[in-house]
Amino acid sequence: MKKKIKKLVHWSFTIFIIIYIITGFGITEFRIIQTITFGLLTKPSAFYLHSILIYPFIILLIFHIILTLNKKIKWKNKENEQ
Repeated sequence: MKKKIKKLVHWSFTIFIIIYIITGFGITEFRIIQTITFGLLTKPSAFYLHSILIYPFIILLIFHIILTLNKKIKWKNKENEQ
């Protein structure tokens, strides 16, 4: 069960990073992104999405760090026991 949670957090974080980068690029290079997305992601919508995505991005980042640190702490504890 814990592995599934880790995978879910890591994949979700990866997807959010990709979307966050695309929306950021949609703000600065909106003509390119608007053309690629066939007009679905305009400059105002990219700015709006980029602004909203920061909150789940931070939450997923915190979970990602906790899960990664938890693994490293356990690994170091096993190393110190030997």
